Amino acid sequence: MRVVNYYRVSTKLQQDRLSLLAQKNELRNYVKKQNWTLVNEFVDVETGGKLDKEGLSALLDLVETGEVDAVLCMDQDRLSRLDTVSWEYLKNELRESGVKIAEPNGTITDLSNEDQEFMSDLRNLIAQREKKMVVKRMMYGKRQRLREGKGWGICPFEYYYDKEKSFYFVKKGWEWTIPFIDDLYLNKNLGMKNIANELNKISKTPTGNQWNEHLIHTRLTSKTFHGYQEMTFSNGETISANVYEPMRTKETYDKIQEKRKARSRVYGVHKRISTKNIDLLKFVPITCGYCGRTISVQQHGTSKHPKFVAYHGRSRTIDGNRCDISINVKRYEYNLVKALNDILKNEELASKYINLEKDTDDLYALKKEKDNIAASYKKMTESRDKLLDLYLTSDISKDVYLNKNNELKNKIKKTKEMLDQLERKIKSIQKEEWNYENLKSYLRIVSDFGTRLTRHEQAKVIGDIFTKAVLTNEHLVLTTELYNNIPIDITVNVVNNTWTVNKWMRRDLEKGKVIYTF
Repeated sequence: MRVVNYYRVSTKLQQDRLSLLAQKNELRNYVKKQNWTLVNEFVDVETGGKLDKEGLSALLDLVETGEVDAVLCMDQDRLSRLDTVSWEYLKNELRESGVKIAEPNGTITDLSNEDQEFMSDLRNLIAQREKKMVVKRMMYGKRQRLREGKGWGICPFEYYYDKEKSFYFVKKGWEWTIPFIDDLYLNKNLGMKNIANELNKISKTPTGNQWNEHLIHTRLTSKTFHGYQEMTFSNGETISANVYEPMRTKETYDKIQEKRKARSRVYGVHKRISTKNIDLLKFVPITCGYCGRTISVQQHGTSKHPKFVAYHGRSRTIDGNRCDISINVKRYEYNLVKALNDILKNEELASKYINLEKDTDDLYALKKEKDNIAASYKKMTESRDKLLDLYLTSDISKDVYLNKNNELKNKIKKTKEMLDQLERKIKSIQKEEWNYENLKSYLRIVSDFGTRLTRHEQAKVIGDIFTKAVLTNEHLVLTTELYNNIPIDITVNVVNNTWTVNKWMRRDLEKGKVIYTF
């Protein structure tokens, strides 16, 4: 059997001691004993609750080549203490490549076997619970240190930690930074960006990087710089301890906070009344069409000239490539507004965005999709029954059972909703209710969309009509369920660049067709 060894420890301390070395010796000896072929080895010094790790990503890249039969690890929790969504993704990657999970105690888990997969799911839940208990104990220790007047964690780069005195002292040569920032903010009324620019004229940070707005904001708002480490824990308890050498007085800190509030009141009014500072899909959940992750829309630029960008962090897609989607919303907003106007004009224009023609093949495809979802629904309900039997006949704790039961319950509920939607859609097509006139009557809400509504009102209308959206570099697909709760997809093209959009907008303005309200 061709195997890859996977070693993981959570901390640098474990790596330096025997834990990582012990894993390597144990697994290498086991491979020799079993007479297996060791294809490669991968190491991570990170938490098991994180999917995007360098070693694990490289392992999955190798798995997809088909050169591996099994992943060997000391215990499944070395491979994963992932949340349910990430664990399902990891299992799917291994299952599709026919790769098993092996352990030196003789356990080999075949994820294509339903019962073995189920037991693997339970072990992952137990590992998650153990991780939570470890974190809970760590947080208790951190609370206790603060109660005893001892600091913890990484300090700002202007400080260093004295272990003997359990105290943070200012680094020699960096005492000037906080008084300098305070003076520029309080007396010279500079903003954070300008303060950063002034600091960069004098020196870079102790780490050799440029000063930026985030660093200035941290230094204006943190209590660290007048001597205190203050933490609010998950149990609601707030603990404060004097563990830092102060670089400003408490009175100066209070003056800064008062000035920050005064400035926010002045600038905040402008932001609240501005109709530009809102994305048209603000009230619609957007997911990535490549990797399924949630996409957020962030504002850049200025309040007068805002720029919105739809993106998410890097993610690994099924084909092994990196998903770095980042799209200026201008590239689809114009076409979205145009699509809504076109749909209301006539059926021919509407057919460019919505599939209104339903033939026998389409109906057959829908029925087949319904059968597949029904089979999944049945499998989930059976798994839930098996879970109860397993709980009653084994040593699985009540908490683990309840967590897995709730997870299955939610999946069953969502699958049932999808099944009901498909049934309504099929019946509607069979009764010939699926037509342009009926759809148009439900979308009349957008009849004044392009000419009379403000930007915020437009976003609210979009949020009322569409329940979700899927974005790729080529298309934006929005789903509405206004029509008898039947999901209807409207597909809008994403243009190549914003220059093209600006050209189209100028053309429409010249023709007197104002389809945007800015």
